[in-house]
Amino acid sequence: MARLTLPADLQRHTDGQAKVAVAACNYRDLVRELRQRFPGLTDEVIGKQAIAIDGVIIQTPLLEAFHENSE
Repeated sequence: MARLTLPADLQRHTDGQAKVAVAACNYRDLVRELRQRFPGLTDEVIGKQAIAIDGVIIQTPLLEAFHENSE
């Protein structure tokens, strides 16, 4: 599973969890999974965040894929 590190401002929506393992393999599924697990993470909240996959900042992540060992 890929590992997601959440910034402090999102942790208030995840019961304080800073790192979350996700089954998603692309950004669109990642957002869907996060919204199901943490209803407070709305599109508005998630959409304001910068995205980096394996240390590379992604400007337009909507169709971006990643591997199960990605971070």
